[in-house]
Amino acid sequence: DQIMPYDRNPRRTVNPRFDEIKDAIRAAGKLNNLLTVTRRPGESHYMVESGGNTRLDILKELWQETHIETFYKTDCLIVPWQSDNHVLCAHLIENELRGDMTLIDKAVALRNLKIQLENESGQALSRNEFCKQLKQMGYPTSRRQLIRFEYASDFLGPLIPIALAAGLGSFSIEKLRKIEVGYSKCLTEFGSTQHFEPMFAQALISNDGEAIDMDLLQRTLDNSIANSTGQPLNRVRLQVDAMMLETLDGEESEFTELTSLAENNISSAEIVHPSRSNSVIAPFLNPDSTLADTHQSAATPSPDLLSLSGQAQKEPSGDNGVQPTTKTSLKLSDLPPLRRRCCELAQQLSSEIPFPLPIKTWCQGYGFYLDIPDQPIQDEIVYILFWLMVGLSGQQLSSERIKLAQEMKFAQLLLEGQELNAYGIVGTPAPLTSLGHGILLSKKLPDTALETLFKLIQVCRQIRFAFRESDIFECITIEQIQLRDQIAKLTGPQANANGEDDE
Repeated sequence: DQIMPYDRNPRRTVNPRFDEIKDAIRAAGKLNNLLTVTRRPGESHYMVESGGNTRLDILKELWQETHIETFYKTDCLIVPWQSDNHVLCAHLIENELRGDMTLIDKAVALRNLKIQLENESGQALSRNEFCKQLKQMGYPTSRRQLIRFEYASDFLGPLIPIALAAGLGSFSIEKLRKIEVGYSKCLTEFGSTQHFEPMFAQALISNDGEAIDMDLLQRTLDNSIANSTGQPLNRVRLQVDAMMLETLDGEESEFTELTSLAENNISSAEIVHPSRSNSVIAPFLNPDSTLADTHQSAATPSPDLLSLSGQAQKEPSGDNGVQPTTKTSLKLSDLPPLRRRCCELAQQLSSEIPFPLPIKTWCQGYGFYLDIPDQPIQDEIVYILFWLMVGLSGQQLSSERIKLAQEMKFAQLLLEGQELNAYGIVGTPAPLTSLGHGILLSKKLPDTALETLFKLIQVCRQIRFAFRESDIFECITIEQIQLRDQIAKLTGPQANANGEDDE
């Protein structure tokens, strides 16, 4: 009764792990960690000082349910009162480290903290000054992040409250900003005098839901601009795509800046440093070889390469419908080590970028699988690279391949028809136009990562050209699926009329 939750708690939604934490406290019969509490001058009650509001609420519930005294009386660490700014920032830091706070809650909390700091000093704070103060308070935040938070709380908050409360992430917020900028510029380019903001606001309101369908939103805006300007839909989309390729001005890249909080929030288990094995199937798989060495070895076959093929001979195309580019004669027993090599390179690529990709080892395809990350993808480079790797893995080219990965969270969501929930974390599939501008020609992607990507592509190509598709993926092939669908269209109605099974 003497302890109250923090009355300005930045978390406005129930902790998603509330029931799990409650079960753990019930089983232990008490709190395993002390509550840190403080008391505002002039008040009689203590309050939670730096995280612990959920645990306090659970204790009160358990006391009401069980009347066990250890849920009523608990040991606390009492710390001196500093300021509301200090307590609010302490709660932000605690929630950030736990990684279970929605972006909109962080955005609103930072807005409130900025207001408190300005009231305390009597002066308005610029973004740069606010960033400096946040860093001094132990909550480093980049200027770009502040822009995103302001956009979420001040502009998007009233328009898409459902999506934001459901956990709309940083990448989706950034995507919405780019959509707004792209379509606004497009409307101006077409010579329209209509203001874009009301049009965009109405499109957002009509598309609000637990997951924002970005494609549907863009189609809504395409139609609005086409109706307003008389331009054909395809020209509207082409113009918008060109505008959206431009980087938003005046913002530093998060890809090249890692805050200490972000570094602390990535566990060593998430960043995989693959072993540099020298055992290779062909010379160009050597991890120490350069791209120039690779080109040279492809032009002049080495004795090792010839020893694998025995003698130069024309290989028949497999059921993937393509001719091999190398004349190696690989056996089916060579497929597992090649898969392992692909997975090693994929994990190495992940370790060479600041935000690791969710690479999983897979016994199908090319040996690696891109799963759903724990946190929403926030950086554009990582977003494009994620979808490039999904395409390279071949994991989603057919429903049959998706079924091969039923133990993966991504596959489970797709099979359950919850792709919008997945897209809320990883974004919708990246357009092909973003590959060159966003990855291959981007200064933000380290040269080492680009070289590793090329090595990975080479090994994947070797697998694709050397083995049948039915060996690479243990399911019916893409061609067989297409043939089956064509037959079903031709014979389906007649077969059903005769009471026959589709097969």
